[in-house]
Amino acid sequence: MHATQIDRMWFQAHPDRLYRLRRQTPAEVGLWPVQPGPDFAPWCIIRRADSVMEVFALKAGNAWDDHDLELEQFFDSLREAALATCSPPRS
Repeated sequence: MHATQIDRMWFQAHPDRLYRLRRQTPAEVGLWPVQPGPDFAPWCIIRRADSVMEVFALKAGNAWDDHDLELEQFFDSLREAALATCSPPRS
């Protein structure tokens, strides 16, 4: 998934930020191949450099720190897991 125009506007308003953490909209969640359960809240992290978005769900009521260093590490781990899932098995 890629960032929206609103995400790009957010980055323009926050030029010092490299990542954005936000809740997913119902329309975005509708595109998930597997819907989060009723006890989970859909979130995403957007990376400014290439507008790539990684999505995840947290137990409702939980939150993630909104600091670039922590978001970068979490984004990278989500990205690695997504790429590993899409890659063909090695022989």
